[in-house]
Amino acid sequence: MIQGDVKTKQAIQSPLKGDGLIQSSINSLLRQQSSASVLQRGKQKIRAPQAGQHLSVYKGRGMDFAESRAYMPGDDIRAMDWKVTARTGLPHTKVFQEERERPILIWTDLRPAMFFGTRGRFKSVMATEIASLLIWKSWLDGDRAGGMIVGSDAHIEVRPARSKAKILQLLQHLADYSQALFHQAGRFSKHSSESLAQSWKRLRRVASPGSQVYIISDFRGLDNEAEKQLLSVSRHAAITLVRISDPFEKQLPESQKMKKQRFSLSNGQRFLRLNFANKKVRSQHKELNQQLSKQLIQLANRTKATLVNISTSDDDNQRMMKLIRGAP
Repeated sequence: MIQGDVKTKQAIQSPLKGDGLIQSSINSLLRQQSSASVLQRGKQKIRAPQAGQHLSVYKGRGMDFAESRAYMPGDDIRAMDWKVTARTGLPHTKVFQEERERPILIWTDLRPAMFFGTRGRFKSVMATEIASLLIWKSWLDGDRAGGMIVGSDAHIEVRPARSKAKILQLLQHLADYSQALFHQAGRFSKHSSESLAQSWKRLRRVASPGSQVYIISDFRGLDNEAEKQLLSVSRHAAITLVRISDPFEKQLPESQKMKKQRFSLSNGQRFLRLNFANKKVRSQHKELNQQLSKQLIQLANRTKATLVNISTSDDDNQRMMKLIRGAP
C-alpha cells in the first residue's frame, strides 16, 4: 500500500459525511487499491474475436519495436525491416519486445449533473471510485497513469507518470472535486462548467500517441462538436467509454401510486417536483435516454471504443465484472 504525506494521513483518519455515497474521501479512494488487482493485465484471459479457441492475456499485439537485426532462417517474413534491408543490401528483420509500460489517461466528469443519485452511490462517487480503480490498475500493470478532471468551475490535468507522488496527487484531486460538488450543491452557476467539446479538445492535446484513454461520464451535453474532438483523440489513442447512469434516468417509477402523484427531488437546498401522471413527461424522459444510448453506441463504433455501462445501483461485484469485460 502506498503511503502518503502527513496531510493525506490526517485525511484518512478524519471521517467524512456520506463517504462513499454522496462524496468521496481520499481514504475511500486509497482503499480501491486492494480491488484493482482483479483488473490487472494477465489476471483475466480474453478470448480473441477471430475464430479459434486460443486464449490471450492481452488485447491486440501489445508489442514495441526494439531493434533490427540480420535475418535468420525461420524469422517471420511479415517482420522484415525493408528500409534497413534496402539501405544495407542485406535482409534484416524487426525485433519486438512486449509492451510493459504505456501512458494511461483517465478523464473524469465531475460537473454538477454528476451530483445525482436515487439508489446506491451518487454518479460522482461512482465516477471517482472507478477512476481510482483504473489508476491503481495502471500502477499495478507498470504503466504511467495520469488524468484529467472537469468540475463545476475548473479543470485539472495530471500528466501520465510512473510516480507514487503523482498517483496520490491525482487521487487527492478526485476527492477534492467530489467534495466540492457536495459543498456547492444548489449554488452552481449555469455557465460555469466546461463543455465536453472544450474539455475533449484539451484531452486531444494531452493524450500522447499509443495512450489508453478512459472517459468516465454520464455524457450529458454530448453534441457533434464533442464527438468530433473525441474522434480526433481516437486516431492515435485507444478509448474506453464508461457511462455512469442512475436507474431513475432510464425508467421512471412504474407503480400506479407514483404515476398519480408528483415526485420530489432535492439537492438538500432546492426541490423539484415532477408530475409522473403526465404521459408527455414520461415519454420525453424515456426518449431522451434512448437517444443518448443510441448516440453513445454510434460514437463507440466510430471511435473503435469499448463502451461500458455502469449504474449507480450496481454493487461492487457487478461493477467489477463490467470493468473486467471492458478492460484492455
